[in-house]
Amino acid sequence: MRFWSKGLGKRCLAMDCGRETVAIEGPAMVLSGKVRPPLGWAYTITMDETDWLDFVELTLHPTMIRYLLRRRRFGLAFRAGWHLSLFYIDFAARLPAVWMRRAAGARLGRSPAGD
Repeated sequence: MRFWSKGLGKRCLAMDCGRETVAIEGPAMVLSGKVRPPLGWAYTITMDETDWLDFVELTLHPTMIRYLLRRRRFGLAFRAGWHLSLFYIDFAARLPAVWMRRAAGARLGRSPAGD
């Protein structure tokens, strides 16, 4: 992934997207990594629920879908769809366990977060 900064002499910075360290801090997901050499700067991206939903909505934007469905990117579209399918299947498989933990916590008078 590349990004540009006007404050750095209009320099293009490259980061190894997908190689970040991922952590959960409170209600947010935190991605940390390094910009590729020659700079090697550390960066941190913090995404909360709203950011995550905005990102998913962006990936489903008609322009993004057209980009993926161009002939030479059909394999990319297939792989993206495959990974999204696996994500949703895994998410759906975990939901009953989450609901049971919340129900058990409610019966014991605990908050859903387990505080």
